[in-house]
Amino acid sequence: MGTSIRWQLFRVFDTETTGLNPRTDAVVELAWAIMRGDGTVLSSNSTLINPGRPIPADASRVHGIFDCDVAQAPTLEHAVEKQSDLYAPVLPAVCHNAAFDSILLRRSQRLADGNPRFLCTLRLAENVVPGCESYRLEFLRSYLRLDARVGGPTAHRAASDMATTCLLLKHLIDCYLAAGYPDDIEELFNAASIQRMPFGKHRGRPLTEVPADYVDWLLGRDIDDELRSALSAARSGTLKTTIRPSERRHWWWPF
Repeated sequence: MGTSIRWQLFRVFDTETTGLNPRTDAVVELAWAIMRGDGTVLSSNSTLINPGRPIPADASRVHGIFDCDVAQAPTLEHAVEKQSDLYAPVLPAVCHNAAFDSILLRRSQRLADGNPRFLCTLRLAENVVPGCESYRLEFLRSYLRLDARVGGPTAHRAASDMATTCLLLKHLIDCYLAAGYPDDIEELFNAASIQRMPFGKHRGRPLTEVPADYVDWLLGRDIDDELRSALSAARSGTLKTTIRPSERRHWWWPF
């Protein structure tokens, strides 16, 4: 048997950016921590990043970071050169909405090499904390009573959101193990994949139970690659599922 999930090391990231498109926007702040699955944070750090372009006013209104704040900050590549704990040792990375952050972080080859796999706490929460009104980080912070334990900057700054993601990861691991799922990192990664419908009239329903005609209709629409792959696997009967469809709320309330 491999390392217990509670003893597994993770590198937790959060970013603030110039906008909402990870393929065209850039990082303006980066925060990261190395933590164990039992919730112990071994180290944490953050830095402003010069995105090499003006920060739009709409983005600045969200995170409070302006052009003058990043004028003397390092670029992402220079920040990585200065901070070896961003990529060494090689560890599984964790983000809330990893589909967004992973694209931005993988622009650095060192970050890509040092963080070859991304575990998404948003997807993990959808599966082990079913039925939430929202899976946005700020909602889960309040709903799961994580907010009282988060200090430092306000929400929508990388250090604060990274700290919340650390608390959320620990909580979700507790929920996952309390439900009797395998103490295996590969199974945890599988539990953090799309297994429930994330939106629409079948929101929250296991993909394997979504009507075939609705799946076919969605596959003909412009949807993200991760969902398209999961729906295709569900339709063909090859989707690997960890979460039991009958799982309900009795085990996931905060410990």
